[in-house]
Amino acid sequence: MSSDVTGPGDTPPGPGPDADGPDPDPGAAPPPSGVTPSGVTPADPSVFDVSVLDTSGTSVPDGSGSSGVSVAGGTSVAGVGGLDIDPVEVALPDVTAPPATGGIALGARAAGRAVAVLDRPSRTDPIVRQASNVVGGPAGRRMALGRARFGPGGGLLWITMVLTLLAGLTLGLALVEKQHCRNEGWNSPDQFWHACYSDIPVLYGSAGLGRHDAPSLVSVLGPGGLGQPPLAGAAMWVMSRAVGGGEGAGPARTFFDASAVLLAAALAVAVAAIAAASRRRPWDAAHVALSPVLVTGGLISYDLLAVAFLSLALLAWSRRQPLLGGLLLGLGIATRPVVSVVILAVLVLAVRTGRSRPFLLFALPAVLAWLAVRLVLIQGWSAGLPDALKTWRASGAGYGSLWLVPHLVAQSQPDKLKVWGVLEHVWYRGSGLGPTTTTMCMVVALVLVGLATVFLGLAVVDRPRLAHLALFAVGGTLLVTKSVPVQAGLVLLPLIALAGLRWRDHLIWATTELVYFVGVWLYIAAGSDPNKGLPATVYMIMMLARDGGILWIMTRAVKAMRDPLADPVRVPVDGSAGVDDPHGGGFEGSPDALVIRLV
Repeated sequence: MSSDVTGPGDTPPGPGPDADGPDPDPGAAPPPSGVTPSGVTPADPSVFDVSVLDTSGTSVPDGSGSSGVSVAGGTSVAGVGGLDIDPVEVALPDVTAPPATGGIALGARAAGRAVAVLDRPSRTDPIVRQASNVVGGPAGRRMALGRARFGPGGGLLWITMVLTLLAGLTLGLALVEKQHCRNEGWNSPDQFWHACYSDIPVLYGSAGLGRHDAPSLVSVLGPGGLGQPPLAGAAMWVMSRAVGGGEGAGPARTFFDASAVLLAAALAVAVAAIAAASRRRPWDAAHVALSPVLVTGGLISYDLLAVAFLSLALLAWSRRQPLLGGLLLGLGIATRPVVSVVILAVLVLAVRTGRSRPFLLFALPAVLAWLAVRLVLIQGWSAGLPDALKTWRASGAGYGSLWLVPHLVAQSQPDKLKVWGVLEHVWYRGSGLGPTTTTMCMVVALVLVGLATVFLGLAVVDRPRLAHLALFAVGGTLLVTKSVPVQAGLVLLPLIALAGLRWRDHLIWATTELVYFVGVWLYIAAGSDPNKGLPATVYMIMMLARDGGILWIMTRAVKAMRDPLADPVRVPVDGSAGVDDPHGGGFEGSPDALVIRLV
């Protein structure tokens, strides 16, 4: 196998023209020479050919039938994947619009639509369709138009309000999940047995934020302080000053409740930002508002602040405001550093399109905002970076990390029974990976994740959407870091929503997160009572299952990158006009400048 690099003028090889679709418009431009390896064959470069929607053996009528989706121009699209889709008028772009040159048609963005049709997940997603029976069944066709300001058929404002309220209810369930500790206090090992542990009240007490001689902001962000990223630590310190001092269970509970209100506001901002960035798919923000992961990890730490900053950054980027998006992403990096991986995804798309200006306007402000936060909050011109690097290098593998597996294997050594035979003599009995080895392994793994991201971004036939590429990169980074806390998966929610993944895939991943949530607390509690706690073997299995859930989400992103037919944003199930990349910012509709082809 060898690879070569092709320019924007090269045409990838492919089979002959698609003979199963409707007859082309005699007045339209001639079709391309062949079907791309992804299977997308536009009859005209400015629109998607609706014939490619037939992905599961469903017949596509030629316009003479009475069922399906009525498309302007006389084409009718039958239901896809067995879903019952009501006839909805969809005005496709004018075929005389100038063609897009980025490999994917701009669809409605290029020429506009007469009717603003909103995606209805209760009609196109099987899981949502089943769940909609609770509220009366799937949405009718009039609800898709979004013409009303309020009510069930309302548009973006109404949908945002509904999802914001639902997000508050979901985070309320997280508060209920912590109710035992709210009543009895966050004490060990009781907080682990009841799975109600939270960094928020624990750090409030351990760092002395409630004492009359509480440490200063500089102290809590320095060595031996809260151990949080600078902006998250500063938010905790400010909140502790706002609620007042005091020691004991009462003040800690007050601090926790006030933090819950702050995090609920951050979640509402994230939901609104994702809904606004999703254009005709605002209901995708439900992936942020209703995720089960919010119940288990939403109130453990201040990670929802990073989710809000990331969502706002992606919204600004999608509105072609890279400078503002970069500043917001920099604040997110100062809250949770893992969101910085989004910059890599933007860089890969910049290389593919040959457009460096949007990338520079996005990346430089992000780095400067992150450094500015550190310089303002952390004492010294070095902004605490040498101390942070030293601490990171000296740390070993933490809970949830793949690099903890050797230690767990050593702990899982079976009893000396004859049934084990030779395993008694070859079983690993070491102490696990040391800090230096863990650091080296993590660096190598991060490089591999980065290379895989670059390869995917440059090798797939059609330019990948930013949400898919960033989801792959952030998920891969979480897999190889030294510690993957319970709440780490929260940063994936905005990317899952913008990627347009099905709820089935979301729930598969969320189930593994829920399993790990139970396992990690019982494993930690086993230190106080091994007879009641979880053994290392079972915890390792649960941890690997969680990693498998993250890998599942990554594979769904890869599938959508390789095959646009699997991407409901580019090829909508309801027959509406697809768009190139509604979150692509300055790269949307851009032609390819550098593509790697495997031959």
